Amino acid sequence: MKGASLLVEAWDTLDAEYTKHFRDLTELCRALGAGHSAEDIAQESLLHARDRRGQLRDESKLGPWLRRIAARRTFEYLRRQKHIASEEPVQAFLPVDPSISIDVSAAITRLPQRERVAVVLVYGLGYEQEEAAQVMDVTRGTVATLLHRARRHLAERLANHADRGDSR
Repeated sequence: MKGASLLVEAWDTLDAEYTKHFRDLTELCRALGAGHSAEDIAQESLLHARDRRGQLRDESKLGPWLRRIAARRTFEYLRRQKHIASEEPVQAFLPVDPSISIDVSAAITRLPQRERVAVVLVYGLGYEQEEAAQVMDVTRGTVATLLHRARRHLAERLANHADRGDSR
């Protein structure tokens, strides 16, 4: 009976904090490249979680579980969109200083997908590496490696930018 009451408490918490979860998941989906569909994906993720509430074993992991669901649904959406319009670049969200003449957002957009996602989660949304690992369903070490590679790729691109003196 104790497990069942914990589960009820988790869903009471979900309902009570619905607006917060919806806002957080929308921000996550948008940051991962869902664009105007971010709110729809966040809503679908919350409904999916309600339908599968029996899969959650630990109430303290509600947030990470919801983020994993939203991330998976966003990646599925992006895969479907690739088939529809493969020339349209995925937009990456990362706060950038407008006084810098380098288009950092464009450089991040050109990173390989897993590197881009790690950068967006950790540097764009402020997730800890462990949280990003949970969302991406990988180990924390994998996130650290992806961030290292992403920084190396960005440094190379930015060095090329400085050498050419252009904005690419």
